Amino acid sequence: MKKVLGAALALFVVCSAMVLAGCGSNSSSGTIKIAMMPKFKGENYFDAVKIGAQEAVDELNKSGKVVDFLYDGPPQDQATNQKQVDILEGWIAQKVNVILLSPNDPTAIAPTLKKAQSRGIKVLTFDADAQADARDLFINQAVSSGIALGLVKSAADNLQLKGYGPGKPANAALVSSAKTDANQQEWLAEIKKLLAGEYNWIVIKNEASDVYYPGPDETATQSQSGTLVGRMGPGADQIQVAIGLTSMASPALGSQYEAASVKPDVSKTVITGLATPNALKSYIKSASNPLDAGVLWSCMDLGYLAIQSGYQLAKGTITSTSSSLTAGRIGQRDISNKTVILGPALIFDKNNVDQFDY
Repeated sequence: MKKVLGAALALFVVCSAMVLAGCGSNSSSGTIKIAMMPKFKGENYFDAVKIGAQEAVDELNKSGKVVDFLYDGPPQDQATNQKQVDILEGWIAQKVNVILLSPNDPTAIAPTLKKAQSRGIKVLTFDADAQADARDLFINQAVSSGIALGLVKSAADNLQLKGYGPGKPANAALVSSAKTDANQQEWLAEIKKLLAGEYNWIVIKNEASDVYYPGPDETATQSQSGTLVGRMGPGADQIQVAIGLTSMASPALGSQYEAASVKPDVSKTVITGLATPNALKSYIKSASNPLDAGVLWSCMDLGYLAIQSGYQLAKGTITSTSSSLTAGRIGQRDISNKTVILGPALIFDKNNVDQFDY
C-alpha cells in the first residue's frame, strides 16, 4: 500500500511540475503554432495577406522565436461557414496556440471560436470580424468610416471630372458579397451616411435593386456585375457609378465592362471599388474603361500585423486589454476596444497604381 501511495505521490509531483511548466503545450517549449484561415483560398487579396503573414513568420523564426505556421481555408466555390468550422475543429484538435480567421458568417462561427477559447487558444479575427465575445482581438484593416470615405471620395472625384456634381446628380449601384458579411454591411451603412450628407448628389435610388449580393461565388459575382454594367449603357436605367465592395466584385465590374457588347459611354460613367492594385491595374490604365481608381490598404501589412499580434498575444507580451503593440517593421499600433487598426484606406489611380505590386 505504501508503495502504491508513494508511486501515486511521485506521479502527482511530476504531473504538477508538467502543468506548471505548460504540460506539453507548444508555447511551453517556445514554439507557437499559429493557424490562419481566409474566407476562401485562391484569390489575390488573401494571397497577398498570406505573403505578409509568411514574412512575419520568417522574421520571427530568424530572431529565434519559433513559429509553426498553418494556412488553410475553403475554396472559393465552397466558402461557407460549415467549411470553416470543419477546418477549425481540426486545428482545435491539434491544440494550436493561435487561430487567425476571416469569418464568412460572424454569428454562425462564434460557437466554434468560443470552443477554441475554452481550450486556451487565442482567437483573432482579421479582414472581417466575428462576434466580439468570440475572439480576443480584431485586426482591422481600416475603420469602416475610413473605407466608406475612400470609396465615396474615389467615386465623387471621378464623377466630377465627368461633369457630375451637386447640380447634376449621379445614380449609384453597388456589388457586395453576402448579406451575412459583417464588413460589407458596415461599409454600406457608412456609405449611406456620406450620401445623406456632403455627397448627397450621389444617389442610391432603390437599395433593394441597386445593391447586389452575389456572395463569395465568382460566377455569381461576374453575372451580377455584368447585369449592373448593362444598366449603365445607352437606353438602360442610367446608373452612372458602380462601386465594388469586395476584391472579387471590383475587378469583375472592370472585366464585365470589357466584355459588354454595347459599352456604356466611358465619358459618362465611373467604376471604382475595393481590390488589390494588381487586380485593377489594367483597367485603371486603360483610357477606354471607366474603372478609374481603386481603394484598399496593404494586404501584406494586414497579414504581417495579424501574425505579430497573434504571436504577442500567445506569449503574453500583450493582452486583449493592452493599449498598444509594437509590430516589427510596421511599428506601434493602438489597441482600442480589443481592435487593432492597420491604418487609413488608400486610393490608387493611374498616377500611382504602378507603385504597388500586390
